[in-house]
Amino acid sequence: MKKSSVAFLIAVLLIGGYLAYDSELTKTLFQGMFSEDLKIIRSHALSFMEDIQFKDFDKAASYHSPEDRKKVNIPKLIERVFKIKPELLDIMEFSIMDATLDSSRERGRVKMTAKVHLLNSDKIKNPELIFYFHKKNGDWYMELESSLK
Repeated sequence: MKKSSVAFLIAVLLIGGYLAYDSELTKTLFQGMFSEDLKIIRSHALSFMEDIQFKDFDKAASYHSPEDRKKVNIPKLIERVFKIKPELLDIMEFSIMDATLDSSRERGRVKMTAKVHLLNSDKIKNPELIFYFHKKNGDWYMELESSLK
């Protein structure tokens, strides 16, 4: 019993030492646990989907940068993605599958899945969506044009 405890302790120390030595691997493994930026983009993605679910397109546009908000047409983007008018799209559920930041920590993406009911055909679909974010002047903004293509 003692030999197995010692062997386990040595293995833990070796793995811990390797992780401390290889800082890139450490960043990758613990990025999701402690990153405030990841929490922000995850929160933005969930809030955006909730705004779409409740047809609040003005609020959904607020995730764009201030200069892009004037020209974004979210209903048209939704229609292009789902091939259905937004008023006939019932978003029933949505959840985050994954969220990542690039090495510069200035770009992020959130992969989501949704359960949608197409009211005109009574079909249920489960699309996967990826939302792209860019950090500008310390704030995170969604790039809906690239996200909803």
